[in-house]
Amino acid sequence: MIILRNRLVVNQILSQDLALRHNARVLFDRIESVQDDTVILDFKSVKTMTRSFAHEYLSKKSKSSKLIKEVNVSPNIRRMFNVVDNPPDKHKLVESRTVAKFHMD
Repeated sequence: MIILRNRLVVNQILSQDLALRHNARVLFDRIESVQDDTVILDFKSVKTMTRSFAHEYLSKKSKSSKLIKEVNVSPNIRRMFNVVDNPPDKHKLVESRTVAKFHMD
């Protein structure tokens, strides 16, 4: 068996269910501690991910100097990354209007 120093297995660092922004920051502390410029992040056995975890992860990834390659990403996890990365357009529920001010003397 070959062990790569730049490969991190997510479910061994955190769990198979990824939640909380704090946990994404913990993961990034580990990523940034890797000596190599490229980090392979293995998502095998990761079952669920919350929107807040995905958002924090993608935000940290975009600011990182490391090249991060995700492997073994399940369709569920990929969908969550896509939802966070490409949010649907928000529709206005209420039309905003200008309101005039009246002074009562």
